[in-house]
Amino acid sequence: MALNFWTALFAWTGCFVATLVISLFTKRTKSDEELRGLVHSLTPRIEEGYLPWYKRPVALAVLVLVVSTVLNVIFW
Repeated sequence: MALNFWTALFAWTGCFVATLVISLFTKRTKSDEELRGLVHSLTPRIEEGYLPWYKRPVALAVLVLVVSTVLNVIFW
């Protein structure tokens, strides 16, 4: 298992370094207008307005966290 771990670590490091090097040495060929809708930082945020609590992802995430914490305490 140690060989698998080290192989994965070296592969991830190589991929990370290659991504950085390629990104730094390539020229940007598209303008901001061409990238709008494709790149997260250039895409306008959608305002959802008022939603009930059961349709909000944060409220549901907190509910799941509380329920799983209570179940872990009960069945510890």
